[in-house]
Amino acid sequence: MDTVLVAWLISGNPMTGFKIGATEVITKMVLYYFHERIWYKVNFGLERRKEKPAKNIISQEFKIDRENREALLGQRPLLIWFTGLSGSGKSTMANLLEAELHARGFKTYILDGDNVRRGLCKDLTFTEEDRIENIRRIGEVSRLFMDAGLIVLSSFVSPFQNDRERVRQLVGSDRFVEVFVDCPLEICEKRDVKGLYKMARRGEVNNFTGIDSPYENPTNPDIVLKTAEEDPQDLLNRLLTIVEPKITTHKNGEV
Repeated sequence: MDTVLVAWLISGNPMTGFKIGATEVITKMVLYYFHERIWYKVNFGLERRKEKPAKNIISQEFKIDRENREALLGQRPLLIWFTGLSGSGKSTMANLLEAELHARGFKTYILDGDNVRRGLCKDLTFTEEDRIENIRRIGEVSRLFMDAGLIVLSSFVSPFQNDRERVRQLVGSDRFVEVFVDCPLEICEKRDVKGLYKMARRGEVNNFTGIDSPYENPTNPDIVLKTAEEDPQDLLNRLLTIVEPKITTHKNGEV
């Protein structure tokens, strides 16, 4: 408004003042938008989620621990981590495996990327920093579910090798099965059930794995599932041969 009034007084024409004022407003909005996006990328001076952890936290010990829950449920907790490109078949294979384990009497829970981002991680974007934080949170939640005695199936793109390795170390290598759902990018794009690849190609989605963000193949996965080449039932059977011995207890064997 100040610019409108000053331009009006100088030019003597109210329309000229209005045009100059409107131009200034639009210009500032555009510049501010790009300034904030660039500043966020640079990350200079920002301290997002980098606060020092509280020092007054003491672990509470309880009478019932994971071993007690394992004995009650008659199973050994395990984290089965499905990783791969969007559209590779992670959720499909996790769903098939859980249905089979459930039918056999095992207690399970699936953590899926889209579902988790609706609640626990809805405050996160798809920048590299936020994707790392997303997997960190999932690792911690998976560990808690395992402490409850459950078999956890986590289905996430999880593109970075270091993030997956941190989850493995968190829950223990003997309790972690990395499933690489290996499917060529062109096949994933043809499936494109959610339409995300098309949006990424048009520039409507940024930091999309496989398009403008990298995916680091697992260096030593426990099993590789080539969903574009093999029948889902055959893949499921292969999964079971690895998973079942790790979750079965003497109690299971008797049944």
